Amino acid sequence: MPNSLLSTPARRWATGATVATVVVGAAVAGPLIAGADSELPDRTAAELLVDLASLDVQPFAGTVVQSADVGLPELANSDTTSLPTAALSLLNGSSTARIWYTDGDTYRFALQDDQAESDLIRNGQDLWFWSSEGASASHLVLPEDTGDDATGGPFGGDNPFGGEGMEGLPEDLPADVPTAAASLALAMIEPSTQVDVDGTATVAGRHAYELVLRPKDEQSLIGSIRLAVDGETSMPLRVQFVARDASEPSFEVGFTSISFDEPDASTYEFAPPPGTTVDEIQPDELDDAAAQHHPGAGAGHEGMDQSDVSVVGSGWSSVFVLRGVDLDQLTAGLDGDAAAMADAFLADFQDVSGPYGTGRAMTSDLFTVLLLDDGRLLMGAVPLEVLEQAAQDPAAAL
Repeated sequence: MPNSLLSTPARRWATGATVATVVVGAAVAGPLIAGADSELPDRTAAELLVDLASLDVQPFAGTVVQSADVGLPELANSDTTSLPTAALSLLNGSSTARIWYTDGDTYRFALQDDQAESDLIRNGQDLWFWSSEGASASHLVLPEDTGDDATGGPFGGDNPFGGEGMEGLPEDLPADVPTAAASLALAMIEPSTQVDVDGTATVAGRHAYELVLRPKDEQSLIGSIRLAVDGETSMPLRVQFVARDASEPSFEVGFTSISFDEPDASTYEFAPPPGTTVDEIQPDELDDAAAQHHPGAGAGHEGMDQSDVSVVGSGWSSVFVLRGVDLDQLTAGLDGDAAAMADAFLADFQDVSGPYGTGRAMTSDLFTVLLLDDGRLLMGAVPLEVLEQAAQDPAAAL
């Protein structure tokens, strides 16, 4: 899975804002209890939020399945082990990953389909990315003073170890596991959100509490976010996004099996299979790639800085505005399945115009995107008219 908003490390949840919302949650949710047939003790929503905010992720191994149907045309693909196709499969489709985790320096993430597998392995200072489909591998020996967040994401950018902006690898977990998805939901908690405990569930064979977040903002396309929180460890086991007026989730990621036994050390030992082409990445190559992705890196390069990004509105109605978006440049490097999927995705955009200018827009069950001809990209979990209004806000001006 690609790095994204979902890469927030679990241990960073314990911010002042999150702790403050626990007090709000206690007042709003009240002492709601688990189901009568549950073996779990009664817990309030506030107590569960405290547990999530202070979660210290322990070693584990498990299988995660992600599925999505957000109301877009089918994006047929045969390969979900590369970044572009895996990213687009997050919108419509499914993917399976195996995860082994010991600590921030020791983990393995395997993205699988019926015909191929791609692995990201970190074992101390050794970092490997291997793709069975291309019989290729990249290897990097990290400097001794490299922190957990110093390396890039597994699939993006000019090399397997770095994406746009060289975002750091997650400190605690690979990017698409339910714990990271839960951090996104918890970051949204504020007085505009109703928080409840809706009984219990069994996920991956474990008893879990069902924590439900419901936006009070009627403009939100999201009706609720449901978190299945493990009753013993407090680790999120499943996250479901349900559209407003819907009964089934449009997006779901969760464990189908999990063990909290520490993975064997041999899990992180990797030797390229015979016939594999190995690219040895030097640390200075990563530095050069990072420079190319940052403002002022070189002549002719137009990097993105803080002035290129702004937010209109707040809470569940927030609209994110990006400036200087060149769609042709973004899709120029795609080929094969990724190019076909991108074309199918973009074909669903409809021409729009208004006081804000002209462009194209796409609305799904959970989010809307507005791409304007002047290079602005607006997106949010709101209807198109909210994006069109935001495009006229001074905070969204070029």
